[in-house]
Amino acid sequence: MPIVFVHGVNTRKGPAYEAGTQAIQAFAEKHLNGATIGGKALPARPVVTFPYWGDLGSSFAWNMESLPHGEMQALGGTADPAMQELLAHLRDALPQLQTQQPLTALARKRLSLAIEVINELALNSATAGGEAEVAAFVVAASAYADANPHPAWLDSIQTDQDLLNTLRTKVAAPGEVQALGGFGAVFSKISLAGAKFKQAAQSMAGSAVDTVGDFASTKLLATARDPLNETLGRFFGDVFIYLQSRGAAGAPGPIPALVLAAFDAARAAAPNEPLVIIGHSLGGVITFDVLSHFRPDITVDLFVSVGSQIAHFEELKLFKASDRKIGAPQHASAPANIKRWINIYDEVDIFSYAADRVFSPITVDARYDTETFVIKAHGAYFKQDRFYTRLRARIDGLP
Repeated sequence: MPIVFVHGVNTRKGPAYEAGTQAIQAFAEKHLNGATIGGKALPARPVVTFPYWGDLGSSFAWNMESLPHGEMQALGGTADPAMQELLAHLRDALPQLQTQQPLTALARKRLSLAIEVINELALNSATAGGEAEVAAFVVAASAYADANPHPAWLDSIQTDQDLLNTLRTKVAAPGEVQALGGFGAVFSKISLAGAKFKQAAQSMAGSAVDTVGDFASTKLLATARDPLNETLGRFFGDVFIYLQSRGAAGAPGPIPALVLAAFDAARAAAPNEPLVIIGHSLGGVITFDVLSHFRPDITVDLFVSVGSQIAHFEELKLFKASDRKIGAPQHASAPANIKRWINIYDEVDIFSYAADRVFSPITVDARYDTETFVIKAHGAYFKQDRFYTRLRARIDGLP
């Protein structure tokens, strides 16, 4: 178990979570197999473990009754936060709100824009027992969109259903899924979810939305405030719970203890393989806190922080190991037990931060363009085939 993935905020178990972790595992097998780090190689089929701490995160005594409830109906007549995120993606990609066939309109601009929505619809429609098929679809669809940003067959597509029908013939299922009928079950659910997405998009077109300007400057935020506040409430709630309950060296709180157990298990299971830890969002912060304070004895061959707030937390001196005497123009010291550190951020992702102007040494501080928009970017990295392609290139270039 040489790769440990520490998830971020607002992550809760369910079929969508399970399908997402299986997609990450499949991407890792495809792109990270055999990678050599510090003279040690990952196996041909690297195993990713996912210490889940979401049930230790925030809960709300009044079920978020503290959130204001305006008179305006939620955007598109839906209170589904996931749908709101996709509608924001549509609004930013197509300011003129081409809503009659929204998936087709996104695909004509760039196929990957439509696949971002389609993959999310697939994940959110996952049911118990169908997670593996959904994960396989996400991996295959992302790779196809990356390889075919503007396929010629799009010229003949008239409707969203035409788009989905054609995609089913273009996106090849792996052997074990093909034997079960390809992606038929996935596309059936996507078709239903896509119809709801189209309906919500059409409702959005008639709502109180400005016709110009960026998403963040429109009344769309006000229209969608309830579900967005709920998402942000869990986001910051998880941060507050972690900081309040993390404990101290020798007595780690429940979240650090769970993550530490995963690190120790990975080391014990594969002592001759490189230990790779990937931390997304607050997962990067937790990993950094754990390695710098709770267990500096754990040697990590490669730490990959993605869409994380590590440098921001250091600027606020929130880590247990933070030294308040160190500030600009000095650099804070990265933990000595992290042998190589790749930090990845998207400038559009408002929850991600660069690190090389705050920490030293850091091996790679790299910008990555998810080619999505403000609301969508933070969760997009690990669902994109090209993210892993670029990560592998970074790994192969490590000292």
